[in-house]
Amino acid sequence: MNLTRQQETLQNFSTVTKNGTTDTYTRVPPSSNMVLNNNENVSFAQNYSDGVLENLASGRNGSDGSVKWLSTELEPNLTENLLSRWLAPGGEPCRESRTVEIVIPGLDGKDLIELTAGDSHEFCFQALDESKNLVCSGGDYFETDLSGEAWKSRPLVRDFGNGSYSILLQVHPDFAGDYNLTLILLFRHFLGLKFSPWRFVFDKQLRKFRIKFVKGGTRLPKIGTCEKFDFNRDLWLGRWTRHAKNDGCQISNDGRYRCLAPDFPCQSPWCSGSLGMLEIPRRFDLNFSNPKDASQTVRITSIFNGHWNETMNYEGFNSLNDEGFRSLLKKYFSEDTVLDTIIMNSGLHECVHWHNLRAYSEGAGYAASFWKEVMDSVRQRGLAVPRIFYRTTIATGGYARSLAFNPNKMEAFNWVALDKFRRAGLVSGVIDNFDMTFPWHFDNRCNDGVHYGRPPAKMKWRDGEIGHQYFVDLMLAHVLLNALCSR
Repeated sequence: MNLTRQQETLQNFSTVTKNGTTDTYTRVPPSSNMVLNNNENVSFAQNYSDGVLENLASGRNGSDGSVKWLSTELEPNLTENLLSRWLAPGGEPCRESRTVEIVIPGLDGKDLIELTAGDSHEFCFQALDESKNLVCSGGDYFETDLSGEAWKSRPLVRDFGNGSYSILLQVHPDFAGDYNLTLILLFRHFLGLKFSPWRFVFDKQLRKFRIKFVKGGTRLPKIGTCEKFDFNRDLWLGRWTRHAKNDGCQISNDGRYRCLAPDFPCQSPWCSGSLGMLEIPRRFDLNFSNPKDASQTVRITSIFNGHWNETMNYEGFNSLNDEGFRSLLKKYFSEDTVLDTIIMNSGLHECVHWHNLRAYSEGAGYAASFWKEVMDSVRQRGLAVPRIFYRTTIATGGYARSLAFNPNKMEAFNWVALDKFRRAGLVSGVIDNFDMTFPWHFDNRCNDGVHYGRPPAKMKWRDGEIGHQYFVDLMLAHVLLNALCSR
């Protein structure tokens, strides 16, 4: 890129972002992992000389003077808006062109960026085509990663639908230090939603920045154990934190990593208790008793939803077209006692079965109507309707990032399913397993591509190493227990 072209591009970028997104915290139509909605109104004209929106704390303070955690949520009419953007015609050259590069005025050209821990920081960036011209349509799918010695998270990206985007960063002051921020362009303009997405994958690292978060006077709200209202949030923005490590830890003969002493103290408020193990088959119906009090029991039923036949795959919601499978599900709601809680999921199988987003939307709509009918039948019998937690599906890892169930498609399908079930009045809470797994999806160390819960084994793994990490799925088990016990 010559200097003249670069100056022209930056000048045009400033014009596009200022004029095209004047109300950036209203509900923005979603695209890929780009976010949807935030609660405050911030104009790009605000302090935009260097592409940075620094004044985000204003209006976000809690009652105790602390700064709020960044958050987002699904927009109303998500399915219709997503379909509209996916099907939108091109016409202008800038809408037909595809992104190959980006420009980030607030970050580009700096060897080390220093930011205040606790505060939220938003940086605008613009998509460019192969001729360094502006791209004026959205739908690009960026993978983001913010990693430090004891912190790993997925920074929020917002898509404004006109080729301009922004990325938001926030780190708790307890974890001030050195970080790497990585941006990867996995798919351009909704191409990850294709039936054969591997033909269109881009998968190019566009930026890697060194960032130093320093402690200031910012305070974030006190962290506590998740309660019932915490599961009302449709989309999560979590982070993984590490409070101890053992670099000399070796894998045991049973494939497990026992790296810290059994009585290692957990650092409050970031965790409590200890992790355990949980490995289950696809379908079971069992009673479990409290080892300290046999009179206390719980019945747990698991039904595989990838296919009406538990030995097969790639049907997903389409399994409900099988009369025998429908009858199996209804049976559990026709007994004298009905389940207290349902944890429901639409899995990777959907991405293989449904040929496009429109077809999946119809399948998810049918599934929502089926479950509404089942819940109505429980209500008509005068029984309490079970709580339903919708668990979003994982972000596939490593080699699987380019396949039919790639993160771009799976995230969109997660949104549509959640939207359909919300509209049917079925959802009591959400467990965002996509957000939980995303920080670990860039390789196969914690997954085999499509599972994070493979049992430990001291044998050659997908990435060529002996053994694999399984803590991500164990954490999901603890989150599920939190949800079940929340009141």
